[in-house]
Amino acid sequence: MKHTILLIILLNCFFAYGQTATEYVDNGKSKQEKHDFEGAIKDYGKAIEIDPTFSDAYYLRASLFYDHERYKEAITDLNQLISLKPEPIEFHMAALILRGENNLKINNKENACLDFIEARQLGASVDEKYLKFCGHQEKKKEKISVKLPDPENWEITDQGIKNNQLTTLIAHTKKPSEYLSLASLDKKGIDLIKAMNDVYKTTKSKSKGAELNFIEKDLNTKEPWIMYEIQNVDYEECHCKVSQIWYLTQGENFFHSCFMSVRSDTFTEEKKEEMIRVFKTAKIIYQ
Repeated sequence: MKHTILLIILLNCFFAYGQTATEYVDNGKSKQEKHDFEGAIKDYGKAIEIDPTFSDAYYLRASLFYDHERYKEAITDLNQLISLKPEPIEFHMAALILRGENNLKINNKENACLDFIEARQLGASVDEKYLKFCGHQEKKKEKISVKLPDPENWEITDQGIKNNQLTTLIAHTKKPSEYLSLASLDKKGIDLIKAMNDVYKTTKSKSKGAELNFIEKDLNTKEPWIMYEIQNVDYEECHCKVSQIWYLTQGENFFHSCFMSVRSDTFTEEKKEEMIRVFKTAKIIYQ
């Protein structure tokens, strides 16, 4: 009889502790659908005990805490969730917004606004009333554009965003050695002279024969710019040397770095003037 009782106890313990974190979350969802909110909260808590990195459990429990005005408990869960850097990024943004809403409920405007603005900067669609409440003004998006003398003979070969920089590479279809790069980086207040020297320093470290020559600048205008050339750069793709005209400019919020490149043996004074004229048409487009 004693053995039977012990077996029953052991079996009960097995079923109590044999459930996985996922099973507890599933049970919690089921209870939540049946309006057994306390039961759901307990199951989400058990899931977290088993797996302290279970992001879904934190978010689900925090949502229930919010719905039942247990804001500080919700914030505790969301702090832990956000520290886990949940993926995908949409999940991270949702956690920031929910934490911001909880902070508002306890009149912590500063932390609420930090969450709303961070979520917006990551790309979340944040309720306009929150952004206005926080005094947040949307940053204008920018890109750089130029007019090419024979646009029908140029085509985009690569375009993408990496590290907040939009880069577009355009190649001349009839002159494969000629190409144009237009890059826009989400930064403001860039020292253009320093940027020019940094570009040259990087180029020189890879190509000892590279030569820098200043062309023209206007640093006192609303959108300051500088133009220069770098000649005799070793270019691995064609096993040749290329020469470039560079154009750097600062918009309201973005730094734009552009260059046109040709083989050094075709970098005549006429070609140089043609490339300069292209960058004279450069225009920052605000979106």
